[in-house]
Amino acid sequence: MGGGHIGTTLLCYIKHTCPEHIVSLFTRHPERFRDSIICNDVEGGFSYSIRPDCVSGDPEKAAGNADIVYVALPHFAVKDAFKDFAPYVSDNAFVGVLPGGGGCEFFFNDFFDEKKTLFGFQRVPFIARVRRYGEETDLKSWKPFSVVGTLHRNRLDEACERIESCGLKTKKASNYLEIALTPTNPILHTSRMYEIFGGKRIDDAFDEKQKFYVGWSDKASKTLFAMDEELHCLLDAIQEIDTSAIKKLSEHYESPTISAMTEKINNIPSFQSIFSPMKEKDGKYYADTESRMFTEDFPWGLLVFRSYFDFFNISAPMMDKVLTWFANYNGLEWYVDGRLTGKDLYKTGVIYNYGVKSKEELIKLYMRK
Repeated sequence: MGGGHIGTTLLCYIKHTCPEHIVSLFTRHPERFRDSIICNDVEGGFSYSIRPDCVSGDPEKAAGNADIVYVALPHFAVKDAFKDFAPYVSDNAFVGVLPGGGGCEFFFNDFFDEKKTLFGFQRVPFIARVRRYGEETDLKSWKPFSVVGTLHRNRLDEACERIESCGLKTKKASNYLEIALTPTNPILHTSRMYEIFGGKRIDDAFDEKQKFYVGWSDKASKTLFAMDEELHCLLDAIQEIDTSAIKKLSEHYESPTISAMTEKINNIPSFQSIFSPMKEKDGKYYADTESRMFTEDFPWGLLVFRSYFDFFNISAPMMDKVLTWFANYNGLEWYVDGRLTGKDLYKTGVIYNYGVKSKEELIKLYMRK
């Protein structure tokens, strides 16, 4: 599900690696897809083309009787995607979200019965960029394995078997919380966004389009370290559930100090060509507030993380600082008197929106067998 960077590239990879599988793609723009799609394995130094079995905007055609569905969409779009294809998948379908955060575990059962299984990836299995929409894509920075968790813990083995039958290597998480609270883009991207746009107004102009990772400074690293530490304080408080698979970003990037993190982020090869979310007008550059770094990483990423804290009576001052800036920058009311009670929270992924009222209810969700 999803014809963007990850969805298109995953389609190509699975069909190329496992040509015996029937592999289909659901997209809102099927008319823009060629019969044959090229995938360039950048680091492998080779290219191949595949012919998908189906590319359609009709969820029944794309997902009819599917045994496994990969959802590679912005998190704000996942709920509608679930609703679209839920009636058509097989009786024992496995439905996966890449990556698996954004609160999808809270509304999965609104559309799927107990026979269906939700799984999620901690991180996407590779970095991908569509070169020409519906025609050609680049695959790079392939990860040796993906950490996978399921909402029903006793279905994890079968989920990993199905995923590996598609040519993807897996490592098992103990529970879905280890997927939901992995500090990927919600902390990485928001730290840099705060550095670039913090202290500015939404209509302030830049003289040039800045790269996103190249130019990363100690300020962004300090913000990242602080928010990551806050997240792990939350994890330490959730004593009923094993969260040992969630590694600190300093460990993930092998950068134990602020200066080491700054140097590391600036020099990751696959990050070199990525630009900040900006759009050009009359020779100047302005914040592109329609970019996923605005529409997803804050309201469906960092804010979702922050909403867990209130159930455990833990503070998160750096997250509050960054989120307060973002809300003010975009003219949104998220905080009232320092608390997450603003009128615009209904448009976000905070877990209060799903009727969770207590710590006990929250823990029970992740302890399902």
